[in-house]
Amino acid sequence: MSNEPKVSIIIPNFNRAKYIGETLKCVQNVNYSNLECIIVDNNSTDNSVEIIQKFTENDARFKLIKQQVNNISTARNTAILASSGKYILPLDSDDLIHPDYVREAVEILENNPKVAVVTCDAQLFGAKRGKWKRPEYNFKDFLVKVSIHNTSMYRRADYDKTNGYEPDLMFCEDWEFWINLLKMGGDVYKIEKRYLYYRRHNDSTQKKFRHSEAENEFVKKFIYEKHKEIYAPLLENPLELLQQHQKYKKGYNQLRRLTFRKPLP
Repeated sequence: MSNEPKVSIIIPNFNRAKYIGETLKCVQNVNYSNLECIIVDNNSTDNSVEIIQKFTENDARFKLIKQQVNNISTARNTAILASSGKYILPLDSDDLIHPDYVREAVEILENNPKVAVVTCDAQLFGAKRGKWKRPEYNFKDFLVKVSIHNTSMYRRADYDKTNGYEPDLMFCEDWEFWINLLKMGGDVYKIEKRYLYYRRHNDSTQKKFRHSEAENEFVKKFIYEKHKEIYAPLLENPLELLQQHQKYKKGYNQLRRLTFRKPLP
């Protein structure tokens, strides 16, 4: 039996028949033996399930769960609650990971108990190519601008201390989850290698992070209200906060204005 701690890779899926096979194949090629991959299908209407079932039939590490509601947060929570790994790695059903990512992330978490999350650099592919540029992490900046992508590894024990991914958010649910997890303390370690391959789409109905201004403001308002105990002390001295976060001034100002608005319907 392997002495490696078990890793659970969790994948929500909805109508990704075009990509899900490639994503699951990359999981098979991971250079780490003690892992499981739990896919939750959100009531797909294409042949996604048939493709996933070919993997579950031929590789005992893969497990399919079907749910009747199309909600990415619920899917992630369902997968994690059904998992048995010490570590969790979320992965979108159209993205890919480098074979060495899991092993290196586990080694960091095993040897650094103060590290709560291990992330990595990311490479864009598909409709847009190049490095996915994201700001460096520190918690105060993170409250106004997300800097950790979804496919980052963390401990299942830390997940159990949160309320999981928020079902009322249809996007930025990972940002809210990271706030929920990291407000308890712990460092974020970034592997300076492009271990995540993040797919960009041409189809406007599939472009990630394509949302209206009203939707984006609703999300910021929702997150602020849910974690007001963190934001409130920062907003008591806006001049100090602005001095510390000049490069995020626009994001901060949007968040500050939302504190004086009524919640969106």
